[in-house]
Amino acid sequence: MNFRFSALLMLVFAWSFSQNLKVMSFNIRLNVDSDKENSWTNRKQDALDLLTYYHPDYFGVQEALPEQMKDIKNGLKNYDYVGVGREDGKEKGEFSAIFYDTEKLQIVKSGTFWLSETPEKPSKGWDAALNRICSWAIFKDKKSKKEFLAMNIHFDHIGNVARVKSSDLILKKAKELNPKSLPMTLTGDFNLTEDTEPVQILSKNLDDTFYKSETKHYGPVATFTGFNVTEVPKERIDYIFVKGFKIKSHRHINDRRENLLYPSDHFPVLTELQF
Repeated sequence: MNFRFSALLMLVFAWSFSQNLKVMSFNIRLNVDSDKENSWTNRKQDALDLLTYYHPDYFGVQEALPEQMKDIKNGLKNYDYVGVGREDGKEKGEFSAIFYDTEKLQIVKSGTFWLSETPEKPSKGWDAALNRICSWAIFKDKKSKKEFLAMNIHFDHIGNVARVKSSDLILKKAKELNPKSLPMTLTGDFNLTEDTEPVQILSKNLDDTFYKSETKHYGPVATFTGFNVTEVPKERIDYIFVKGFKIKSHRHINDRRENLLYPSDHFPVLTELQF
């Protein structure tokens, strides 16, 4: 192999690698003192270390309270976020925000809508117990100049009607926000297993990265642990759905802290995509 051909192959490989996108969904568990040794104060640095190590190009968080949003923003290098608090559309309540690597991605446009009959304003939908939101952004990859739509959610934990309607609303909004039919990603904690109607609505229209990866899924099958380190988790309720991407790999990250406890009560979901 001559030098010129070898150099060309290296350039092709580098260009191909630059087209890849690492995406994570991570329910970080809200900050409550009753979690004791698993409280945010005790595991904050471990969560930040995990995010730094895996360094997703963007990650969607769930259950992030305002002080946790500040901790993540201040604790990670070159990350910013889009998203608002679900209670007032500003800083009050949990965020379902999207953090992104500012050296890799830039925002074209972004926003938040509520999973309700009045998505344009803070509101509780159908039979939901709480306000629920979807934060979204159209990103441009700075190297490839390719654009994609990213959406991040946390479905209600009680309202069955709300969860079905939320899936329908997500698909409707994806079309409205994405008139160019760009590739899209949907990250989130759905509070549901894959055999339920709301998840099936999404999996019929989008690719579930757990099943569609070119390489075999790595890690535990389930994602919710409740911080229990003595039993194998049983429920997969956190997902990454995509459309218009090749899915290169998929894993659930069950890394433990130095004290052998988990950094959250959910395993992060990580997938690598290719435009």
